[in-house]
Formats: sequence, structure tokens, C-alpha cells
Amino acid sequence: MKNVNDSSSELPDGVLPFPVEWIREHPDKVEDVLSKLSVEDQIRYAMRLRGPQMQDFINLSPRAENLIRGLPPEELYQMIKETGLEESLPVLAVMSQNQLQYSFDLEWWQRDRFFPERALEWLGLLDKCDDSRIIEWFQMEDFDQKVVLFQSLMKVCKDDEMTDSYAGVEGMPHLNLDGVYDIYFKTEEHAAIKRLIALLRSEDQGLCESLLEAVIWYPVTQTVEKAYRWRLTRTAERGIPDFEEAVGVYSRLSPEALKMSVPELEGFSYPQEFNIAPTYPLSLTGSVPFFKDVILLLDNPERINTICWELVYLANKIMVADQMDPSNLEMREESLKKVLGYVNIGLELGASSDPGKGGKLLDRTQVQALFQVGYQQLMSLKWKAGSFLKENGSFLQWIFTEFHKDQLAALVDRFPKIAEVDGDKESLNWRHFASVEEVRKAESLLERWMFYLRFARKGLDLNNELIKQYMEACVVPEKDEEVDLVVWTMMAFARFVLFKKISCEPLPDLAAKSFLEIVFLPGIYQDEVRQCDDALVESFHQELLKFPLAWVESDRNSLSELLNECVLRLQGQFGRLNPKAEIDWRFTHGLCITRENV
Repeated sequence: MKNVNDSSSELPDGVLPFPVEWIREHPDKVEDVLSKLSVEDQIRYAMRLRGPQMQDFINLSPRAENLIRGLPPEELYQMIKETGLEESLPVLAVMSQNQLQYSFDLEWWQRDRFFPERALEWLGLLDKCDDSRIIEWFQMEDFDQKVVLFQSLMKVCKDDEMTDSYAGVEGMPHLNLDGVYDIYFKTEEHAAIKRLIALLRSEDQGLCESLLEAVIWYPVTQTVEKAYRWRLTRTAERGIPDFEEAVGVYSRLSPEALKMSVPELEGFSYPQEFNIAPTYPLSLTGSVPFFKDVILLLDNPERINTICWELVYLANKIMVADQMDPSNLEMREESLKKVLGYVNIGLELGASSDPGKGGKLLDRTQVQALFQVGYQQLMSLKWKAGSFLKENGSFLQWIFTEFHKDQLAALVDRFPKIAEVDGDKESLNWRHFASVEEVRKAESLLERWMFYLRFARKGLDLNNELIKQYMEACVVPEKDEEVDLVVWTMMAFARFVLFKKISCEPLPDLAAKSFLEIVFLPGIYQDEVRQCDDALVESFHQELLKFPLAWVESDRNSLSELLNECVLRLQGQFGRLNPKAEIDWRFTHGLCITRENV
């Protein structure tokens, strides 16, 4: 397979006909190489790059205009979003009508709402291009959309008996080019639209007057609705359905769907000369290594191209169904990651994690069907997490850490997600599931939480009312959110060491100090962190195993992990303290101290 678009930072040898560094370091050599390549080959090489690097490659081509117009509108739009509008001006100046229309349909609309400020931004850029290009685009633009654009940006008045209505125009910037139509602009940033009107009157007076009359007479609401319907027609042809159709992607998978033949390449619309599929979805396959491995094993270029189209269309459906803004680069990337993750899960399940089987499955199965398999797997996970939350309710606040609460909240989100700490930013992020392994880890986490709840209730005899009594008796910790299962297990450990009984009742100051004297082994050096006595920990461990909890192997492992966390917290919080001295418990975390003598 040789159509996979690797990210530019990971381009393997041979992906381009020259070292990728030449684009910046030796542009003259790149120009020479490109001059010897066909436009089609240049397009394929260009799509193996991303964003600014892709644009730099295009700008070095002696046939840049042909190259640009040969790109799928989807790929070109993605490049513009990655590069930036201002930086993409050389590309915008030569885009075809179809390519511009695709971009405008995504940028100017969000569902049935028209955004004039976005349209004005694009008009400002087009204003910097050649006049003939602007007129060519505007003449071919849908008439109703032109009227919506004008009505949103200006008010037109005409001094005659029928249209004499100048109310509300005071203070608005004014233009009159012919002594007939008074044009009042609704925004101070009107230079681009003003120049467009002047250019249009000079080049196509008939169209100009028709539009101005339409601005006066066309009812705004109905015109917007009509323009939106035409926009839906155009976007549907590019694999962007309406909301009602899009949400069908989340329907239950029928067995027949897995048997449906894969789409033919000719089934996708190609207004360009070259039948080349956009490959930008494959730039994110690093997050789904199984899918990436399977794609690399496919030796069917036509099927790879249809897979690319299926991924693009599927991501479009997700953006519509999830009510995302397709003009937002982060949302576009999120939808693609979601698609790739769900597809990867479905593919892994169907192929039993065997890349060879995965290749055969992907070769004969529609991508949406694999997506729905992954989706159903995650909905099953969400149902389990939701049932766990419903059954245990408020008790969880006394047992879960804040991180655990975030993990559970992520699992019961509209679409289950993984809550994880961003190492660089030290902040919590939610992301979509991307593999069967991640699903299995989440299921194991739920099983562990279920055990911890049984352990807390039936082993430690905790309940909401008893915990509230304990907290009312405590001076430390001060807040409810400062307790969790580790704290209660440490209290049980302390009372076991002191009194040979299992209880989570808070300790007075002196008793807590006595526990710290007993539980830690003597240190050699004054400032070293003292270690817990392993014999005491193991004795406590064996006592806990006597609880009638119908133990299974995973439960025993979870208990061992819980005790390890207790030991680490004890050593980290108290391992340097001198129990014979005064201790300000407010600056420690792990033991509940009563108000008595504190």
C-alpha cells in the first residue's frame, strides 16, 4: 500500500521523490524535481504532507494552479484550516469555483444559521485577489446565498413610491453609485463588500441591480431558509448529510450491514480531473496503531482510496450529528479521532486483534459498519458505568478520589471517554477511546470499583450515616472531599495495629501518634523517609482476606493495590515526622483526627 498519508514529521524514506527537508532548505532542487513530474503525481505527493509544509510544496510547483485545482475540495479545505486563511491567500487566489463553494458552505453556515462575519472575512481575502477571479466566483455563486450575504451586511433603499423606507439608517456608512440605490452598510468593516458591489456594477450591471432589488424585496427569513436548502443539497453531494440522516450513524448495527459490499470508487463525486481521494484522515492513524498496521497490509489501492472517502464522509456525519462546527479545526480533528477510534475498536474485535484477519475484514466491510460495532461496544461500557453510578449514588463521594470521580464522569458522558492527566500541562483531559485494550482497561477499572464498594460496605462496615458521624467528630480532615477509600483503609489499619480490631473510627491525637511510632521501622538517618513494617501490613492484609466477600483473583489483586497505596501515602505523609513531637495534622493527609485534645 502506498497511498497512506503519514504526518510530515514521520515521513518514511521514499514517500517523496526528495528529502522532505529540501522543501525549506533547497527549494530550487524541489522545483527542478517537480518540473519533471505529472500534475497527478504532484497531487499525490502533496497530500502526503500537512498544513504549511503542503502549501510550501504546492507553491514550488511550476504548475501550482493545476495542482491546486486537482486537489479534492476536502483536502484543500483541510490544508487551509491547518495553515491559516491569511497564509493561504496564494491558494485562495486560484481555487476553482467548486473548491471555493465547498469552503464557503462549511465556513459561512452552521446548521441553518448563516454567519455574515465569517463570510466578510473570506470576502476580505478574496478582495486581495485578481478582480476577474472575484467576479467569476460571484457570478456562479447561488443567487439566494448572494442575497442572504447582502441582506446580512447591508440595507438597500430606493427613493421611489414603492421602496422609500430609510428608517434606521442614521449613522450607517453609505454608498450610492448610480443615483438610484442607496446602500447602507451594517458594519464598519465594509471595504471588501463595497469594492465587490462597485466591481459587480462595472462588470455585470444586470446582476448587480437584480441583487439590490432582491435585498429590498426578498423576505429575509424565507430567503435564508431557501439558501440553506440549496446549501444542504450541495453539501449532501460532498458527503455532508442533514441532521436527521447523520444521527443514523448511532443506530444499532444490523447484521445485514456487515454483509453489504464496500462502495465503489466511482460512487464518490469527483468534480476534479483526477480521481484522488483526500488522505488527511490517515494522518491521525498514529493514535490507532492496529488500524494503521492493517491499512499498511492492504494491497488494493482502489480500496484504500474508498476507505479514505468513507472516513471523510463518516467524520462529516459525526460533525453534523454531534453538532460540531466544521470550520473549527480542533472539532474537525476531534471528530476524525473519534471515527478512527471507534473504527479501530470494531476492526480489532472483528479480527480478534490479528492484522492479517483485519486486512481481509477491512477489504470487504464498510467502514461505517465497523464504526457502529465500536460504538455499540462503548455504549455497553457506558451502560455498565451508568448502572454502577445509579446503584451507589452519593456513597461514592466518600470513597472516590476527585480523579476517580472524573474517570467515572467521563465513562457516563454522552459518548464514553477516557479521563487522563496531561503530563506536560498537569491538567485533566478527556479523550475518545481508541482501542480494545483501552475498553478492557475501563471494564477492569469498573470491576475494581465494584469490589472497592463491596469492601467498604461489607468489610469496613461503612455507610453514608456512619461516615457523616465520623466526619463531624473530626477536626482533620476539614472537608468531605479530602477523604477516600485509602483514608478509611488507613484508619482501619491504624485501629487494627492499636486495638486488633477493624474499624474506621477517627483517632485522637495521642492514639494517632502511637500508631505512627509502631507502624514505622526505625530509620538510620535523621531525615530519611521511614518504611512501614511489612509484617504489620501483611498481618492486616490477612485479616482483611477473612471478610466474607466471595473473593476472586481480581479482588485479591485490587486489595493488594489498595494496601500498596495506603503504604505509599503513610510513608509520604508521615515517614519524616517525629511522633514524639507536636504534629499539626492540618498539613497531613491520610488519618482522621478527632477534635479531642487537638
